[in-house]
Amino acid sequence: MEIIEYGSPAILELSISDADAIRDASASWKLNLKLKKDPFSLSKLSHDKYGFRAIGVAGFIRVGRINLEIAPKFLNNESTGPGWRTAMWRFLAYGRGVESIGQASGHFQNGTGIADILADMFLSSLKGASIRGYPLGYKPIRCDSFFAKGVLDPRKYSKLLPATGKVGVISTQLTNDIAPNQLLKWAGLELARSVESSERRKKLNLWLSDLAGVSHIPPPSEMVKFSCRQYPHLTQAMNIARLLYEDRVVGYGKGELNLPGFLWDSDDLFERAVRRLFSEASRPLGFSVSKERYPLADSVDTSMITIPDVDLKLGGRTVFLADAKYKLLGKNPKNEDFYQVLAGGRVKGVSKVSLVYPKSGSGISSKLYKPKGVGNPSEVIVVQIGLESFSTRNDIRRLRADMTSWIIKTIQLPEQKIAPLPAN
Repeated sequence: MEIIEYGSPAILELSISDADAIRDASASWKLNLKLKKDPFSLSKLSHDKYGFRAIGVAGFIRVGRINLEIAPKFLNNESTGPGWRTAMWRFLAYGRGVESIGQASGHFQNGTGIADILADMFLSSLKGASIRGYPLGYKPIRCDSFFAKGVLDPRKYSKLLPATGKVGVISTQLTNDIAPNQLLKWAGLELARSVESSERRKKLNLWLSDLAGVSHIPPPSEMVKFSCRQYPHLTQAMNIARLLYEDRVVGYGKGELNLPGFLWDSDDLFERAVRRLFSEASRPLGFSVSKERYPLADSVDTSMITIPDVDLKLGGRTVFLADAKYKLLGKNPKNEDFYQVLAGGRVKGVSKVSLVYPKSGSGISSKLYKPKGVGNPSEVIVVQIGLESFSTRNDIRRLRADMTSWIIKTIQLPEQKIAPLPAN
């Protein structure tokens, strides 16, 4: 069932244990994603019917035999059409700063689930692995050997006498049971549990036999050392595995009920995407982009700070600030959003600041506001970015070029030759 983030409540038929599991999940994701509010709202309508709403999150979860797909407010079947899932995954990858997740290779109907789209991308990336192989590495092993290779195993000192002809040693062994492959196997198992298509489940389970001797327990992320140059055919699958792992929610639920899920905080993701877009669009112009804390006001016993989402610098000096707002823009911005960006601009003494909002569709649009009074900022520009611009590599390239032109025009830099950037 597809549910739109911030949309009208969907009517679900749930058992008491399923309803309790969703409430537990809401509490867990609120903690994991550091949200201010519960991401799920569940209201009882009758003895087995509930109204379900998703607030500020997108992704998918499974409750028993029910698959719930939570589409982003600005990327869903109503606004984007049947290709919304691929656009959503590209936007997710872009906001996370990973290499762009490619198009799924299969042919999908409108009802194809998010997990199936992701599984197809994952399997497509692994097609070359049977020929090009998987990463190999050395790991320590303990064994009894006729030869004293490696170092003696302290645990086996007591067995040196009487002589048996073997000694306990610790040595290294070349193996594919290493962190990158363990992460891939874990991700394959998670997708196999989540897909709706039995055909894709069979393909995933068949692929898992390629890593038969590899542990399915995911390693800590800091242990996963992966070379895109050495194993380019695995890059997309590894990106997907990392995304799944980063948003992984450890098992919860009651009894035998299992509630796997993959969710992200839409506010945080949009902020990351906006900052990356500004960074890539402004880098050829000599700018740098950061996010920093600045003192806003002081009193005897405390101080207040402001943290603009985008701090555009030229030669180490802030020349422009922007705040990303993942919300539907009405005729005008909310007063509190306007005050926030004005405060940051006043602290840094910049003449122009911006509020950035998402919108359905593609491209960039903007509207200029002139604050009353004297002093800086003297202009507030409201910018809307169409999230469908993340649907393809060419669309992302065009969006980045449009943002570069917008920066030149807004900050009134002279036109200059722009260095090309790699496609995402």
